[in-house]
Amino acid sequence: MDTLPLLAIAGAAVGGAVAGAVVCYWPLSRVIIELRRRLAHSEQARAGAVEGSARAREQIAQLNRAITELRRVRSTPAAVASSRDTVEQASAKDEPVASSRESVEKALAEGDQKHRELSPQGVAPAFADTQVMGNL
Repeated sequence: MDTLPLLAIAGAAVGGAVAGAVVCYWPLSRVIIELRRRLAHSEQARAGAVEGSARAREQIAQLNRAITELRRVRSTPAAVASSRDTVEQASAKDEPVASSRESVEKALAEGDQKHRELSPQGVAPAFADTQVMGNL
């Protein structure tokens, strides 16, 4: 058998394999690049969520410290005596007396208002990268 037809068949097979690899690589590389971009965006969102949860934990700790401080202040004998005086004065004037719960709620509402005033506007939500997987 002659070697020329075998070399032609082998060359066509190698050429077809190279052409097929190039044709498949181009669209798949675009998909891989898009998936890497989405992964980076997702990781950034995850890091933002972790940071947000750390801030929330710190705020909870601050609130717990404030509640503990209020309880400690209210449990001292001087505070109890002054609260009794306040109740007696309010009852003498027929005014409603604010309970400790109401005063704590008022203090927390004032803190929320300060937080809203100081917080930056336009903060993106933590998981803004959520999208349908079919939109590649």
